Amino acid sequence: MAPDSPSPESSESSDSTASFSASDASSPVSSVASSSRLERLRRVAFEAVLVAGGVVLFLVMLYEMHTPPPESAFLSPALVGLAGIVLLWPLRGHKAVRALLLSGGLLLLLWTLDKVHRVLVPFAAVYLLAYLLNPLVERLRERYQVPRWLPSLVITSLVVGVFVLFILILAPSISSQAQALSDRVLGTVRTLRAWLEASTVLDTLEGAGLLQKEEVIAQVQALIKEQAGRLPSAAEELVASLGSVLGIVTLLALVPVILFYTLKDYPTVQSGLVDLFPTAGGRRDYLVEAGSIVGRYFRGQLLISTIATINVSALLFLFDIPFWLLIGLLAGLLNLIPQIGALITMAVGALVALIVGSWVKAVIVLAVLLGEGLLEQSVLTPKILSYQVGLHPLLVLFSLLAFGTLLGVVGLLIAVPMTAILMTGYRACREELTLDLSEYGTP
Repeated sequence: MAPDSPSPESSESSDSTASFSASDASSPVSSVASSSRLERLRRVAFEAVLVAGGVVLFLVMLYEMHTPPPESAFLSPALVGLAGIVLLWPLRGHKAVRALLLSGGLLLLLWTLDKVHRVLVPFAAVYLLAYLLNPLVERLRERYQVPRWLPSLVITSLVVGVFVLFILILAPSISSQAQALSDRVLGTVRTLRAWLEASTVLDTLEGAGLLQKEEVIAQVQALIKEQAGRLPSAAEELVASLGSVLGIVTLLALVPVILFYTLKDYPTVQSGLVDLFPTAGGRRDYLVEAGSIVGRYFRGQLLISTIATINVSALLFLFDIPFWLLIGLLAGLLNLIPQIGALITMAVGALVALIVGSWVKAVIVLAVLLGEGLLEQSVLTPKILSYQVGLHPLLVLFSLLAFGTLLGVVGLLIAVPMTAILMTGYRACREELTLDLSEYGTP
């Protein structure tokens, strides 16, 4: 007898039971997937809000930097930047967020340096002085086998003594000569006006309609009076730029202390500063090379400038040239500016001698400055500056003009060493980023 076949009702019941069981099995999976998608959407929305807030804070920080708030205002670029860092820090893994953090941090760093530059200038000047004096400290320490603090103390005392002697001996002479030069220039304004009025060149230009003679004479006279009046007040403006009398006294008292501790712990300080710079191929050899170039450059230039000041001042004093000390100091200071400084010194020195003396004195000044220039180029520079900067003369001129435009007088002084540092770093990076195409064969 054949077995009983299942009835249609039982088949439908079993199908419905199977489908119900399948739906029960797939329901948790779909709910988990939907919840994960929802969680992902929430996270994306949250990150988008954070990024948008960071961008807004970045723009607010730029606005605060461009338009400084009043002193009583609570918000400042530092607080806005800190809030942006806190807001974006959880998303620092994203490339866009990292770029925003780096750009904002760089701007905030530059803004901070601009605000505290008066505090940093003494430390930077003392570090440069310690950098120049460190070889002497090392030589004394090795020669006499004494702790490093002892030669550091001796050299600091010598530097302070030289500065005090300069203030007590040379400063009054410089001030009196500057005042006398100002009075002499103001006294020649009337003569210059008469010479300009009698000049036929101005009459010719006025007849051609190119200028107004009286207006030109008035402008020249006003310009000379303004510039001459600034000579005796230059020291007062310098003192005012440094701040109050209490601030100057505090600065003068702190500089010897800062110099002593910088000399005593110079290797540690130098190592800490070097670690702040990026590496090229895991090494910082380019910093060693650049530091060697800068050190030799500054030490040699300072020594040559000192010799130039002494030579020019002594020769002009022997020839009875007025304001010999001012011209000598000008020759020494401008000697720190390669190529351009000597030309400026000759022009200014000859003009001063011509205004306050005669053609003969102007020729003597030019002859002395030319002789000093020949001495520097033929003897002093080859003997003292025994280094190779490795810069083309055109690059030197370009760096002088570029740094002078950006930073003024300070830019002219640091143009050559800074260009040497930049070129050294560029060569180090170029060697690390060289792409070797020989390993790729042609198809």
